Amino acid sequence: MTAPRPSDDTRAGGLLDAALLPDVPAAGAPLTGATRRRPDGASLWLRRIGALLFWACAQVVFLIPQLHIPPAVGVLLNGAIAAGFVWWFVARRAARADRRRLATFRIRPVAPEAARWIVPAAAAMVAVVMAALVVLPRFIRIPPDKTTFLDAYLDQPLGPAAVFVMVAVIAPLLEEFVFRGWMQRSLERRTAAWTAIALTAATFGVVHGDLFGLPLRIAFGVASGYLAWRTRSIWPSVVLHGAYNGSLVMLSGALPQIDEHTLDRWAHTDAVFFPALVALALASLTLAWAVRGMGDAAARVRARRALDAGRTRRHLPG
Repeated sequence: MTAPRPSDDTRAGGLLDAALLPDVPAAGAPLTGATRRRPDGASLWLRRIGALLFWACAQVVFLIPQLHIPPAVGVLLNGAIAAGFVWWFVARRAARADRRRLATFRIRPVAPEAARWIVPAAAAMVAVVMAALVVLPRFIRIPPDKTTFLDAYLDQPLGPAAVFVMVAVIAPLLEEFVFRGWMQRSLERRTAAWTAIALTAATFGVVHGDLFGLPLRIAFGVASGYLAWRTRSIWPSVVLHGAYNGSLVMLSGALPQIDEHTLDRWAHTDAVFFPALVALALASLTLAWAVRGMGDAAARVRARRALDAGRTRRHLPG
């Protein structure tokens, strides 16, 4: 008997999937000896790094000054990247059929009981960011603001919209896919969950190369990693990441007069610093409460489904 021939949809998905998970056969592909052989470590990592670099370059190409790409095109380009990401890993028929690959990247839906916690979690995340911007300059010097080509881009019509889509939509999708869906998931197979969460959060903070934002990014990484671990899905982390990035973009756009000098002055004014410190503590506690609530709700749903599945199996004939 001949092996079933993969559909066009499956064959089209082979390039990116093979770059990220070359040891996992595509949905519908026959299990041949070549399919089961794992590539060597260097080849595996080169493929993965190449795929991720392609994604990273695709989302910022419209910002290259020499290309003179209008912001409206940037909005459409980033919207297309987001839609393409969701289609490739969620909506595509081959992706839906391959549950192993979805589980590998934690691309799963979230139960409604858990999803309702995302609104207070996102609101608390925004409050944490705003308060931290006032508190942190007291301890860590803000790097001087440098005028770049991005400033000129933001002054164009739809420039802020293009940057917002890139920072608050595309970046959360790709970064949560990589850090919480790929890196943390891989580490959890080799070490304890909290160790994997901490290592991933530290890596996430360091790779951004910003000392001022390092504590906040690590704290966010821990919250996001806990969510991904407890809910077994990256989508709550994507929403939380979008709230984190989006709040910074909206603040800089709505209040451009608040620069590093203003924040530094506020941080060293006790009448502003201590209320901000209290607000940061309250917002952090609220965020922890919402994140914990979402994780517990997701765990209860899984336990209930497992119990229902066990009851169903006991009543099956034979």
